[in-house]
Amino acid sequence: MKRIGLFGSGKLTKIIVDCYKKGLLEGYEIVGCYSKTFSHSKEISQALNISPCETFNDLLDRKLDYLVEATNPNAAKEIMIKTLERNVNIILLSIGALANNEFYKKVNDTAKMNNVKVHIASGAISGFEVLRTARIMGLTKSKLTNTKGPKALSKSSLYKESMEQNDTIAFEGSAYEAIQNLPTGINVGVATALATRGVHDTEILIQTKPGYIGDSQCIDIECGEEIKAHLDVYSRTSDIAGYSVVALLQNLNSSIVF
Repeated sequence: MKRIGLFGSGKLTKIIVDCYKKGLLEGYEIVGCYSKTFSHSKEISQALNISPCETFNDLLDRKLDYLVEATNPNAAKEIMIKTLERNVNIILLSIGALANNEFYKKVNDTAKMNNVKVHIASGAISGFEVLRTARIMGLTKSKLTNTKGPKALSKSSLYKESMEQNDTIAFEGSAYEAIQNLPTGINVGVATALATRGVHDTEILIQTKPGYIGDSQCIDIECGEEIKAHLDVYSRTSDIAGYSVVALLQNLNSSIVF
C-alpha cells in the first residue's frame, strides 16, 4: 500500500479525497494532510478519519511515498526540495514553480540524488505524449492560447475594465513572462513549455471574452512539415485538475501504463 500525503486543502484536494473515498485510488492510503490554515487541514483529516498535521514536517514524518501538491507556485517552491530530500515523490499541480531554470535544475538534481521523481499532473491540458514525442523529433514551434473571462484576471496586473465589454488580448509573450504576470493562472502554459521548447521559447497568448465562463487551452505545435498538431481542451471549472491527479496516481499503480 503506497502512502499519500496531501499539501493543500482547497477544492482540488477535496476532489482527490472524494475519489479516494469512492475507491478510485486502489493501492493507496492517504495518511496525512497539511494546510497553512490548520482548521482546513483538520476538516480534510476528519473526512479521512486521520489525525491532522500541524506542520509540514509532521506530514513528511508520516513515511510518505507520494506528496500531492495542490496549493500555488510559491508555496510549492517552499517545500519541494525538502520533500525530495526525504525520499518522497511529488505530484505537482502548481507547475509554475518550475518556471525558473535555476530552481528547475535544483529540483531535477535533488530528485536524481534521492532516487525520487516529480510527476507533473496534466491538469487542464492534453497530449503530453504527443508534445514530448514532437520535442524529440525536433519542434520548430510551440504555442498555447488561453481563453478566459475577465474576472479570472481581476486580481492581476493584466486586468483592464475595457475587458468587460470587449474581446481583449491580455498578454502575448513567453511562458516565463506569462507566469510572472499571472502567478496562479497560467500553470498550463509552464506545463506546455516544459513538455516542448522550454519556458523562454514557448509562446503564450492570453485572451479574454466578456461573459466567458471557464477556460480554454489550445496548444499548437509544429515540427517543420513533419508534424502539425492542434490540441484543444475546454473546462468550465478547475475540477479537471483534481481529477487529473487521480488519473495520474491510477496510472502509476497500473500494470498497463498509458
